[in-house]
Amino acid sequence: MQPWPVCPAWSPKLRPVWVNWRWSLWRPMAWFRSKNENFWPWLVLLLIFRSNQHWIQGRVERYSSTLPMSKPPSKPSSSRLKQSLGQGGRGRRRAAASRAVEQEKATPRQLPEHPRIPSAPAEVLTNKAEVEAFCAEARSAGEVAYDTEFIGEESYIPKICLVQLATPQRVVLIDPIQGAPLDAVWSLLSDPKVRVLVHSGLQDLVPIWRETGVPATNVLDTQVAAGFADRSFPIALSALVDEFVGITLDKSYTFTRWDQRPLRAGHLEYAADDVRFLFVIADALAARTAERGHDAKVKEECLTLVDPQTYTPDPVHRMQRALGNRKFNRRQRTALMELVTLRDHIAQTEDLPPRSVLKDDVCARVAKDMPKAKDALLAIKHFPRPVVEAWGDAILDLLGAVRKMESDDLVGGSPREESNQDRSRIDALHAFSSLLCWREGIDSGVGASRAEISRFYLDAKHGHRPVGVLDTGWRAELLGGPLFAMLQGETSLTFRWSAGPERADTSSSQP
Repeated sequence: MQPWPVCPAWSPKLRPVWVNWRWSLWRPMAWFRSKNENFWPWLVLLLIFRSNQHWIQGRVERYSSTLPMSKPPSKPSSSRLKQSLGQGGRGRRRAAASRAVEQEKATPRQLPEHPRIPSAPAEVLTNKAEVEAFCAEARSAGEVAYDTEFIGEESYIPKICLVQLATPQRVVLIDPIQGAPLDAVWSLLSDPKVRVLVHSGLQDLVPIWRETGVPATNVLDTQVAAGFADRSFPIALSALVDEFVGITLDKSYTFTRWDQRPLRAGHLEYAADDVRFLFVIADALAARTAERGHDAKVKEECLTLVDPQTYTPDPVHRMQRALGNRKFNRRQRTALMELVTLRDHIAQTEDLPPRSVLKDDVCARVAKDMPKAKDALLAIKHFPRPVVEAWGDAILDLLGAVRKMESDDLVGGSPREESNQDRSRIDALHAFSSLLCWREGIDSGVGASRAEISRFYLDAKHGHRPVGVLDTGWRAELLGGPLFAMLQGETSLTFRWSAGPERADTSSSQP
């Protein structure tokens, strides 16, 4: 007997497969061939099926709702979950950016001579004595520019890779990865006698409060100040440097591996530039805000950056952020609030960013569907299997508890819906608010968002005194008062085109 049956000309392509399977399939196939004339078409179909069996099984495992689930560990393993979820897309983009800058060559540049621009190269500090000496120098100067480089997609608390500080004479880069302690830095930045200059500094200010329990108090954010100086908000630091210093910053190092050592010369220059020009920019913006009478507004707005409540949002705020524009009933909103709270607990336990555990959209879908089994959790798009295996029981127990809650224990009802007429009026008020800001040289992004104006309008419509950002501080005078007067019919808006730019005026009118 031949090792394989005589077959058509294309048989050599099948022979390796046939040789592997011949001992297990030869006898039944020989019998089948003796009984059927159309043997070869059946053989081809069998081979196609066998070659795709693993692919088919994988698809079944992905979509089946009856597969048995492995029992989750009694104590979740942080390392296992971190390895499963990985760094995600941000980590891959960061690695790609790091590889790209390795091919770049540094280009020499000439810094302008200015008493408020430190011209010497940045100094890298790696020991306690150097750090404490510079902090004492900055405390004597009474002002310091501050920034950090960190990686936030790999851990619950972002990993600080570099701290940049500057006085008008020096720029230093403090390297905690090489052993530089940061206690003296946090003490300096929380000193109310020292003015701290930052740009878009909310995330950079959080470590001060986290490490000392005391937030920074004397902060000027140049991004905020620019919003009150007839500049857009938010505005990039590179745009302000280009305008006030005349230098184009290299941003190719923004999203690279800042934890790799040694750092390239381009890394050091990029990090130094984040603080080197803040003194000149702050001085220029201060002159413009003083001219418009917005100094107090800038100071008030910067105080919100150092409010501890800004760093620790309450569960309702986290729920509203994940909810977005979705319309949920009270039980679904309660489930979402409890779920994002559990997500934060999981993230702390596993040392992962909360959105690496579950994205907001996934949390919202879980709260809406209220699944009762692990396979139903897996059926939700983008729900990570490792989270189901490690924390599936806890999530299902949480949802079960929400189902049993009494009505009085649920969170407040859904936000009041806007009618078509309401939407038109809110849009008009939003435009009115933007024009009021524009008239004062304030960017509308600093003023009030449409969501804040919507709450203001709906409160007034239902007979409640409007509360919120439009009822406090400088916004109450500049925006809240005119908007409420508009609702009461006591103010009208005239908008007309002229030979120059648009002009907006408010004037009294008959009620």
